[in-house]
Amino acid sequence: MHYLEPNMRPVPKLLFVIFFATTNLVNLYAQEVEDFALVREEDSISIYERWIKFPGTDPPQDAREVKGVFVVHSSFKEVVRMLRDPKWVMKSQKHVSEFKVYPLPVDTAWLEYSYHDIPWPVSDQDHFLVYKIEHHDENGMFITFESTPNAKLAPVRSGVDRMNLLGSWTLEKLTDGKIKASYRIISEPSNIPRIFTDPIIRRNMVTTIKSMIKILEEEDI
Repeated sequence: MHYLEPNMRPVPKLLFVIFFATTNLVNLYAQEVEDFALVREEDSISIYERWIKFPGTDPPQDAREVKGVFVVHSSFKEVVRMLRDPKWVMKSQKHVSEFKVYPLPVDTAWLEYSYHDIPWPVSDQDHFLVYKIEHHDENGMFITFESTPNAKLAPVRSGVDRMNLLGSWTLEKLTDGKIKASYRIISEPSNIPRIFTDPIIRRNMVTTIKSMIKILEEEDI
């Protein structure tokens, strides 16, 4: 039997997802000494990569972390709205055919399911993530996301690879109406040769960021 201190309210079960889903992120940011290498530039978008140990793997596995950096005329609130709205997510990511958001009992976190139709030779993939706004003030915002299991909201689908990934959004205010965004993502490695995955990953990152910039600057979010 569980007991609560006087005047304490039970913590909603879904909140435990937030509290205990950060171990891999701590391990990831502990590897900050590894430098990113610039692998592609297009318009105002810069794509960087580095190879590090994927957090929590035993034995340790090398995994690619990708970082996209860009500047956009927008606001922190509009970026969050775009990340949480199925309409804008599916418009910015052409390979996403299903996208669902599940609110949590706090305004600073939410759950997300996404299904991806991936071109050959990569099989279709999906993921289930917990997002959390870790920091927010007038000058910046820091958002993390990480895979989390949920058999009820996101059961494993036959023939679909469940991605294990984590990453973050760092938003920095430059001038009124203009922000710098840094989007980082790392996924558990697959067995597909890099000769196939490198161009797909880099091209998709650039295409997605271009679509996001267009949405943030031209659409009424």
